[in-house]
Amino acid sequence: MSDAYWFSPAPSEVMCSRLSLDFNLRAADLFFREMIVPELGRIWFVRQLSWPLAALALHMEMGNGPRPTAICHGIEALACKLEFWANPNSPSPRVLGRRAFGRDAEQDVWSFHQLRQPAHYVRNTHRQAATRAIRADGGLGFARGSRFDLLELEPVGRKIAENFLEQRVGQGRMSLRKWLRGWLEDHQGVPSHPKALLQALSPERATVAERELVYSRLVGRSTPAGEKRKRLAHALGRAENLKSIGGDGGVVDCLRKAGHSEQANEIVVARAFGTMLDRARDTVAILTHAVELGRGGVKLANLARDSALKKSIKDLRTTSKNYVGKVNELNAVAIKGVATSRDFSNAVVAGEDMEAIRILVERCGKLLGLADGVVTRGPLFRVVDATDEGSALEDGVASIEPDGTGRTFRIANFHSLLRDAERRGAL
Repeated sequence: MSDAYWFSPAPSEVMCSRLSLDFNLRAADLFFREMIVPELGRIWFVRQLSWPLAALALHMEMGNGPRPTAICHGIEALACKLEFWANPNSPSPRVLGRRAFGRDAEQDVWSFHQLRQPAHYVRNTHRQAATRAIRADGGLGFARGSRFDLLELEPVGRKIAENFLEQRVGQGRMSLRKWLRGWLEDHQGVPSHPKALLQALSPERATVAERELVYSRLVGRSTPAGEKRKRLAHALGRAENLKSIGGDGGVVDCLRKAGHSEQANEIVVARAFGTMLDRARDTVAILTHAVELGRGGVKLANLARDSALKKSIKDLRTTSKNYVGKVNELNAVAIKGVATSRDFSNAVVAGEDMEAIRILVERCGKLLGLADGVVTRGPLFRVVDATDEGSALEDGVASIEPDGTGRTFRIANFHSLLRDAERRGAL
């Protein structure tokens, strides 16, 4: 027997594989997204709500069956896989799991117990994006509770689940509820020609009743959040494409003309914050190019003399000053909610170029490192080429959302959801 031992690495030795360039300002980012489109979370199409609500209903009916989380992941994985294989060369943008589905092309991976596993679908699911919007506390009010597995359906949530589950599929036109229960218990397999099943589960084909119920919650609630969404929906209009947010005839302009200047100002401030983040990401992108070329790292003093970095830092200072100015136009509650981002802006504006670089390096996660006045490659180092690419480093559902870059603060998601709920767009 060997006298060598194996130990699990300490937490500090485990390398995180996910990189997010939020500069420790995620709380402010979420604050603005909730302020601009309250209670929506990351929802952008109706079936993101129908799938988890149906999973909660099925779990209650089945008693000791799988947890709601597992049921929901299985249902949405099956729905996405059916939609993917209906048109693998140009699948719906709402489909997650394309890489896994393509990898499983030569295998018969269609059972619930297979598709519920991240290896055959994704780790960051639609259900995770929907949980907050489902809840009564801070959401659209479809279910009550704190954790998804413990949620209890409200009457409107049950109605959506029932309309989804009572669709007819399979031989003898059985209900989707009956088919799914058989599939969850491994008694029912996916048919070789699953046209009816695809239509019933598809992310693109919510029923009229599902859409109407979701739409009523979006713009029909007499609450402060509901009224704010209603005003925003009116400003967005019904155009197929999202209108410009700023400029003549844009969303901000429409809100002002309708007498909602405070709501318009909130969007202006959020966009100023987003612009500041984009310029910070642009500066980090230049840093990654410089550090890639410098073996062993590059001295802060040398980086501060780089002409491209100096220009980028100047742009960052300009947007930071603009953001602070816009923040000061909001009321005290809003200012309190963005205190950390205002501190970041002031620090960038006040310091020399070398100090601005130091601040960015310390706030870019594990992308870069700093030791003894030298900027080095961090554990998650990679070259970032542009602002959008910097945003795309964040793994998960956000990469396919209309608001994937985060710069519309969920207005794009809201526009997409409104169109889906109104039966507009692709069906």
